[in-house]
Amino acid sequence: MMQRRAFLATSAAALMSGCMARGQFTPPLASTAFDMQPILMATNRASPQSSERIEGVNFYDLDIAVPRNRAPGDVPVKGADAFALIRERQLSSDAELKRALGPAGRDPLVIWVHGFNNTAAEAVYRQAQMVQDTGLRGPQMSFVWPSAATTRGYLFDRDSALQARTSLEELFLRLGRIWGGPVTVIAHSLGCLLAMEALVRMRLQNRPVVLDSLVLLQPDIAPDVFDTQVADISPLPKNALLVVSGNDPALRVSALVSQSTNRVGAAANVDKYEAQGFRVVDLSGIQDAGNSHLVALTSPTVLQFLRELST
Repeated sequence: MMQRRAFLATSAAALMSGCMARGQFTPPLASTAFDMQPILMATNRASPQSSERIEGVNFYDLDIAVPRNRAPGDVPVKGADAFALIRERQLSSDAELKRALGPAGRDPLVIWVHGFNNTAAEAVYRQAQMVQDTGLRGPQMSFVWPSAATTRGYLFDRDSALQARTSLEELFLRLGRIWGGPVTVIAHSLGCLLAMEALVRMRLQNRPVVLDSLVLLQPDIAPDVFDTQVADISPLPKNALLVVSGNDPALRVSALVSQSTNRVGAAANVDKYEAQGFRVVDLSGIQDAGNSHLVALTSPTVLQFLRELST
């Protein structure tokens, strides 16, 4: 009976999602007041609009319009105050990518790895929102893997995350050649599975990747799989942060679909993860998040705290 109820709830969410506006790369309206946020996009999609998987990585230099008339944590995708694309330019060489990154300094290159059910635009817009709402500095890059961008596409997305491991490895190796500054990876949900698997493969093949910080937001990973990943990539980066929440219905559905008792992001065993070397932040008590599956970036309370830390 409980499985049937969960299935019905998931099906209802899938039906409702068909009526919701989805983020797309469209130009801003002339009347919109916005701030411009540069984002580099690395993707193994056949095109930014496609969910077709390819080998390798394509790079784009994007300028994103972040509307000023919005609440912290919000990413509006329709109307006069929607996120939008100002400019897009494909980068075809390491030299072009290096110029777009700019000179390395004290601020890290932040690589954002999105989670389940994202269009390419939604993934990039979320990073632009994160930067604007937290005061992050330094170059920003979105690794945009091929999501089906539907709640019915969970298994497709999990396969896509695993298929994208080689492309993320290629990105890390390319950055090792052209970027001499610090690197921070921030991953969410299934993006955490992708990031961890890429790091595991590189460590097992003795291919060096130097991360100064690894931030995992509500990972959609089975605990026993995660334990093996952590052991394989040990030692962890010097700054390893795990953000969890016990109030995440998406992870409960994921556990049911995966026939697992829990997911790492659901905060079942904080002491164990701290013993592994993570600093664990439990956001279960946060009540003002706009998205329970992405509390850290949609809660005005948490965003204000992060902004104060960055100043």
